Amino acid sequence: MSMRFTPLLLATAVLGGGLGMAGTAAAHGTMTTPASRVYACFQGNPENPTNPACAAAKAVAGSQAFYDWNGINQANANGNHQAVVPDGKLCSGNNPTFRGLDLNRSDWSTTPIQPDANGRFTFVFKATAPHATRDWRFFVTRDGWQPGSPLRWADLQEFCTLGNTPLSADGTYKLQCTLPQRSGQHVIYNTWQRSDSTEAFYTCMDVRFEGSGGGTPPVAQWQDAGPVTARGDLPVGTTLALRVFNAGGNDVERVETTLAAGQTTPAQWPLALARKVNASAQQARVGVLRDGVITPVASATENRVYLKAGQRFQLDTRVPDTGTPPGGGNGTFDYVYPAGIGSYKAGETVVKGTDGKLYACRPFPQGGWCNVAGEAYRPGVGSAWRDAWIPY
Repeated sequence: MSMRFTPLLLATAVLGGGLGMAGTAAAHGTMTTPASRVYACFQGNPENPTNPACAAAKAVAGSQAFYDWNGINQANANGNHQAVVPDGKLCSGNNPTFRGLDLNRSDWSTTPIQPDANGRFTFVFKATAPHATRDWRFFVTRDGWQPGSPLRWADLQEFCTLGNTPLSADGTYKLQCTLPQRSGQHVIYNTWQRSDSTEAFYTCMDVRFEGSGGGTPPVAQWQDAGPVTARGDLPVGTTLALRVFNAGGNDVERVETTLAAGQTTPAQWPLALARKVNASAQQARVGVLRDGVITPVASATENRVYLKAGQRFQLDTRVPDTGTPPGGGNGTFDYVYPAGIGSYKAGETVVKGTDGKLYACRPFPQGGWCNVAGEAYRPGVGSAWRDAWIPY
């Protein structure tokens, strides 16, 4: 008898183990600070929810979704979140298991939220299975959105994007963002896109904004300081630096980003710069001002720099050293602009501009302008380029 039942027992053990491993592999995480909608329901007694909205969600889809709080995902998102998660299904991530979370109610449990003295807030994501990350993106409902209304992509405005973030020793990702100016009850929506897979995860957080924290000025106090204008492709590895100066001309802040593949076109490199600035700068924001939120966009001309009153900025561009010696290796040009700025010789140096054309540094004394960095003297395209260069 034991021989007849052993295979069945083994099969049951393997099947049970397999299911257990599959459940673990499918579990990935959720936001715990502020508590996500699903995590708040899990913490509030999954079988007999104390929150009426959670009770309604249980009536629609059962309590299992609360126990599976770490699995709101789409396997084939690949960054195309609006394609795989339609309007009205954002909180469930269009995953039927979690459909109760999409109920349009104003009585979901909310978490008070306010920025620190620097205008920032640290989101905490509890990771039951960490992954390599392409990006974390944070959105907030627009001013005028009413709690209990259907949640649509058009209701959301992006306010923070972060890249790959190290996992903390306590098994969480700590994600620091500058909070947008809001008051009262809103939804903060987060997408987590893996870089090692097309899989993405989705989180709804019901929050109540309480106070400014005294650090970040209201949008009304940001002054439009001018555009970020992309006039051509930049090489992979190019370093962009936004420098902010006070009224006396002193440096007060510098934010750098290095372009990776996919970030080098005229529409994409301003977006990469803007996201880095908005995620880390205290003195500057870059993007398009709409409804009180400064949002970066993929555009060669639409993004603008916003500073505090009396400040100004400069954008420095440094292309990677390709190892090509002066003369370009074939005697046609000495540098790919702006590489080598500071060592250009009046009347001698020839550069290849970002428009692909060649330019010679003017003879002395005008040639001194060749070594001045900045968009105004970018050969062929800057507003004052003819003061420094002549076509070659």
